Amino acid sequence: MKHQVSLIQGDLKRAIVIFAIPLFFSQLFQTLYNTMDTVIIGHVLGDFSLAAVGAVASLFELIVGFCTGFGQGLGVIAAQKFGAGNMKGFRRVAGLSIELSLVVSFVLAIVAGLNMETILNFMHTSSDIFDLSYSYIIVICWGLPITIFYNLCAGMLRAAGDSITPLVILLISSVTNIVLDLLFITTFNMGVAGTAWATLLAQLLSLVICVIWMLLKKRELLPSLSEMKWDSTLARHLTEMGLSMAFMSSIVSAGTLILQIGINQLGTLIVTGHTAARKLVGMLNLPVIALMQALSSFVAQNIGAQQYERAEKGIAFVNRFGLYYSILLSVIVMFVARYLIAMISGSTTDVVLDTGALYLRTNIPFFPVLAVLLDLRISLQSMSLKIVPIISSVIELVGKIIFTLFIVPTAGYLGICFTEPVVWIAMCLFLGYFYLRNRLFKENKIATHIFR
Repeated sequence: MKHQVSLIQGDLKRAIVIFAIPLFFSQLFQTLYNTMDTVIIGHVLGDFSLAAVGAVASLFELIVGFCTGFGQGLGVIAAQKFGAGNMKGFRRVAGLSIELSLVVSFVLAIVAGLNMETILNFMHTSSDIFDLSYSYIIVICWGLPITIFYNLCAGMLRAAGDSITPLVILLISSVTNIVLDLLFITTFNMGVAGTAWATLLAQLLSLVICVIWMLLKKRELLPSLSEMKWDSTLARHLTEMGLSMAFMSSIVSAGTLILQIGINQLGTLIVTGHTAARKLVGMLNLPVIALMQALSSFVAQNIGAQQYERAEKGIAFVNRFGLYYSILLSVIVMFVARYLIAMISGSTTDVVLDTGALYLRTNIPFFPVLAVLLDLRISLQSMSLKIVPIISSVIELVGKIIFTLFIVPTAGYLGICFTEPVVWIAMCLFLGYFYLRNRLFKENKIATHIFR
């Protein structure tokens, strides 16, 4: 099929990199329009509006992360079917995924939307930005069905080895999002709510284009009505995998949400600097994230094809890349951290710039650890091993709770900065221990390595 990369044949390094390149640009454009939100809000609406969005950034990550994680879990099963050459099984997975996603997205949207004020109060959202934060996040909540169905469509294409089509669609969406941002904020004076509406409408456009493309060019991936027939056994398997990855993502985001509560109590300017730094960290980590996403499909397809040694070698290769990239990035950022914060936030306030620079300089040197833990966690999930990745996420949640309750009140923002590096080390050690003793590889006499 056009645009399809074989992940189960040929040179594995080349296959992973080629598959990851469109994923990188997909993440880049997605991060770009998210960052443009920050730039436009910071430069046009000012520090308080930027703080309003930053105050609910972790909540945004939690809600959207749950939907994205659920879709990724469904995509793992689809990729395993595709790797095994079972196209009928692939379509049955796609059909049931549509039904399950419909239920999950609407339930989540209603529950989150109806309880949003209570959630923001629980987060100790400052009164001077409360209404702004609410106007932004409530739009995101009501649009969750759109978010989850776009990610489902794109995920099914990637599960079948096509990472280029989602990139093209996302590029169109990104440009649309930026144009709508400028239109809604500068022309229609919609404030931060305009940013949320721009994001939602851009995702709707992505969903429509993705569905039309599959109808015209990828009909072999679409289920017939008979293939959408309810299958309790398959539905349970899909639900378990989908919820496993969704809860894994949500637990991680819940830890960040707890940490955000501590940040929100440090003042609006601290929140502003932290928001800008988090946006930068997300952008600088894109190559690692793209390879991690490619690794998910690579491992799932090769496990489905029973090519266990190829899967293990691919994991070690991606770990090495993450290590080298992270070391280089750490050296560069040390010298330009404050300038980057100024560029993103549009602020000239020393507190904002110093806060963001401190976060970058304390977190980025630990990116090698983050890269390995992300790769190992997604690899274990792609082997349908659900419990260990979830436990690793619980470690992160507990660690962030401990820091928020006991370290941050004494150490202040410096305690915030060192929370994630400490948690990353603990998670990496935990995942590394179980990965090296992975039962699936041991049963097939495959020697496991972190870097090989």
